Amino acid sequence: MFEVGEKVVYGVIGACEVEEIGTPPIKGVTGDYYFLQPVYDSKGIIYSPVANTKVMIRSVVKKTECKKLMSIAKHCKDDENLQNKISPRDYDEYVKSQDPYKLMHLIRSLYMIRNERAKEVRKMKSADSRMLLTARKLLYGEMATSFEKDFSEVADKMDEYLGVD
Repeated sequence: MFEVGEKVVYGVIGACEVEEIGTPPIKGVTGDYYFLQPVYDSKGIIYSPVANTKVMIRSVVKKTECKKLMSIAKHCKDDENLQNKISPRDYDEYVKSQDPYKLMHLIRSLYMIRNERAKEVRKMKSADSRMLLTARKLLYGEMATSFEKDFSEVADKMDEYLGVD
């Protein structure tokens, strides 16, 4: 069970803070729920049952893990795995996995597609562009939360690493 004030990753919403644990103010709803406030999105509170089995919820990765991710990203051109392209039919699986390494691989793969298309003076497909935004929000938001830094600061650095041609 998570505690009030703890930072968690919730489904495809991303980094959230547990604001409260209790019964939400919704008629007919009973039982204990987490009141989750997305860290980098002010869409409002998300109510998730404490006994939730449908949407994955976990603690944000530790700073040491984020530092490893940054180091891997910095040397992404030398990492064979990160040079492999991901099939569009696998995008959803990578996003739903909540695995930071898979998200980083997806972001790298999408940047490689964007760079290839730019050489041909073509825009990135809108589906690829949306997936890149989603994957960036999830991974960079979690890392920024862990580092206790601004989203844009982490995003700029990671994009610099992962966006290289």
